[in-house]
Amino acid sequence: MPRRVRPRSVTVSALAAAGLLSAANGALTGVGSAAPAPTAPPEKTATASVSVTCPFADPLGSRKLTVETTATLPTLAKTGTSATIGKYSAQFSLPRDVALSLLPAGATAGSLQGAVQLDLAVHQGERSDQIPVPLTVAPTPLPETGNVTLTATGTVPEIAINTIGSVTFDVTAPKLALAAAPAAPAPDAAGAPVAPPIACALDPDQQATLGTILVQPPATPGAEQKAALGAAAALDDEPPPNEYTVPLGLITIMTRSTVARLGATVVADPAILLNAFFTVNIDTGESRVSGSAVFKPATTTFLGFGFVPVTATVEFLPVDYRNSKMIEVGGGLFTDDEGYTNLRTELKVMGKLSGAKINGVPLDVGSDCVTKEPVSLEITGRYDPFTTGHVRTDPVKGFYLPPFRDCGSGGQDLTPLLSGMSTGWGNQAFIDTYNLNGCSEPDHTQCPPDTLPPPPGSEASAAKKAVTKNPN
Repeated sequence: MPRRVRPRSVTVSALAAAGLLSAANGALTGVGSAAPAPTAPPEKTATASVSVTCPFADPLGSRKLTVETTATLPTLAKTGTSATIGKYSAQFSLPRDVALSLLPAGATAGSLQGAVQLDLAVHQGERSDQIPVPLTVAPTPLPETGNVTLTATGTVPEIAINTIGSVTFDVTAPKLALAAAPAAPAPDAAGAPVAPPIACALDPDQQATLGTILVQPPATPGAEQKAALGAAAALDDEPPPNEYTVPLGLITIMTRSTVARLGATVVADPAILLNAFFTVNIDTGESRVSGSAVFKPATTTFLGFGFVPVTATVEFLPVDYRNSKMIEVGGGLFTDDEGYTNLRTELKVMGKLSGAKINGVPLDVGSDCVTKEPVSLEITGRYDPFTTGHVRTDPVKGFYLPPFRDCGSGGQDLTPLLSGMSTGWGNQAFIDTYNLNGCSEPDHTQCPPDTLPPPPGSEASAAKKAVTKNPN
C-alpha cells in the first residue's frame, strides 16, 4: 500500500519513550516478563493446517505429513500485559511403516509416545520473535491397520507483547522425538545411542498463520474511554501529537439496508475500503480507523403502498455527490463490558433513486432524485480492524430516511409520491467487513478463517446476517 504524503506516525524517539521499542534488544515479545492482564479478554479459536516434510532414517526416507494446529487466542491485548494462548495442540497422521519402525524389532502392535517441539513465530511488520513450545504425545496405540493419528498437547508460555497494532502468530515445522511406549530399556554403554529428534521442514508456498491479536496501548488513568463519533480527519491534515498509525490490508465491505415503509431490502455488491488506517493515540489509548469507499448502485423490488410492484435502483453517495463518489468512512474504537472491541461511528450519505419501474413500466424520476438532506447513520457493533467487523444501526430506532427532492421529469413532479412511500424512521443498515491483511496467499481460498466474505446465498452468509442483526 502506498504511503501517504503525511503519514500519521510518531517519531522513533517518541515510540521509544512510550515503550513501544525495547531499549535492550528491540524484542517484539517477552515471555513471562509482564504483569498479567486485569481481566481475561474474550477468546477465539484459531487453526492452522500445514504440510511438512520429515527426513526419517533410511530405508524410510523423507515423508510428507499434514500438521493440524489448534489453539485459543485472545481477541485483543494491552501493552504491558501478558497474552495467554490456550488449548494448544498439534495433530498429525504418522504412516504405518514409520510407526512400526519405532516399535521393537518384529512387533506388529504396540503404542507410541514422545515429544513434539512446535514453536510459534510472532510477527509485526519487519519485527519477529520465536517462542519455543514443547508438546507431549501421550501413549497412543497403533490401530490394527492403517496409519496412527498422534495428538501432541502442551502449554504456551505467557507472552508479553511490547508493541501496538496487529501481532500475527505463525506455526513452524515440528521436531519429532517419538518412541515405543513403554520406552525400551536404555542401551548399555556399548549399545547404539538414542536417535536424535526428526527436524521437519515446512513445505514452500503455503499459509502458516495461526491467528492475530490486536494490541492496544493502555489508556492514561482517568482518560475518556469512549471513542468520539465521526470519521477520521482528512489525510492531508497535520497529525495530532503522539499518534501511531498502522496501514490496514485489503478490506471488503458488504452492506444491507432495509426500508421499513416499503418493506424493501437493498443488498449492495461488495465494496473495497481504500487507504485504510488504524490509528492509536499513545497518550490516551484512544484508537480509530479511517478509509474511503465507493458503493455500487443496487436494484431492489418492493410493493409500493403495499400492493404496487416497484423496481428501483438505490445508490448511496457522499454529501458532495456532484463532485465525488468517494465516501469517507471510519470511527472510534472502544471496549465493551465483555472485553470485545467495538466500532462507533456516524456516516452521512445521500440516497439516490433511479431506474424506477411500476408494474414493469419505466417511470422517469429524473437524473437528480436524491434525499432532501443527508441520511445520518449512527452505527456500532463488534469490530476488529485486522479481521472482521459486524456493525449496524440501532436495532430499535434504526435510521431516518428523509423526504426526496427533484424527482420527476417533463413537468411531472414525483417527489410527493416517492417521499410518501418511503420517508420515516425504523430503517436499518447492516455492515460486515472482512480484512485480508493477514493473508499473502496467491490462492485466496487458502486465507485464514474470517478474512473472506461468505459466498452469496450460502449458509455461512445467512449466519453472518443473523449475527449482524444481534451483534451483542
